[in-house]
Amino acid sequence: MKENSFTNGKIPARIKTRRDFLTYTLGGTAASVAIAYLFPKVSQGREISLETLCSLYPKNSRCENYLPGSVALDKDGKQIETNALLTTAKSGIPILVKGLPDNSVDYLIIQDGPKIAEYAINPTCTHLGCTVEWDLEKNHFICPCHGSQYDSQGRVLHGPAKRSLPLLTVVVKQNQVRLVAHKPAVDPR
Repeated sequence: MKENSFTNGKIPARIKTRRDFLTYTLGGTAASVAIAYLFPKVSQGREISLETLCSLYPKNSRCENYLPGSVALDKDGKQIETNALLTTAKSGIPILVKGLPDNSVDYLIIQDGPKIAEYAINPTCTHLGCTVEWDLEKNHFICPCHGSQYDSQGRVLHGPAKRSLPLLTVVVKQNQVRLVAHKPAVDPR
């Protein structure tokens, strides 16, 4: 066998023939193409938007001063300030807010402390899409169309609805309440 200056006369144990070399080369090429096909964002070098990053990973260092989403507004259309809201809010009673680009209304959830939960409830009934309303006397959401009832976290108490109310992400930062039209990373229910 001839010595090759590239391999210093030693042939790797796996590659002994030209056919083995071509097989490994073809296999590596096929694997590269498959990875590029299965993971196009990684292979094309695209980054996710800061909005998406901060929605999924709010404690990321790039999100420290970033204010994602839309400003939450009260029923009169005024910006909600966290400090002022928490002085009057009562735990367990959802607060009606606006602010998303689609002009929908949503409900902020006030937890013990008091503090604002990291999620809000979209009041669209999961049965047929009617808008549910908070009933202060019964202490839960009620659908005016077909009578579905949900607790203060949006879980079904009484049908015909079978699924809980949809959630969206809430970011509380710099004395502001921001609404992000994405599900929270973790469903708290």
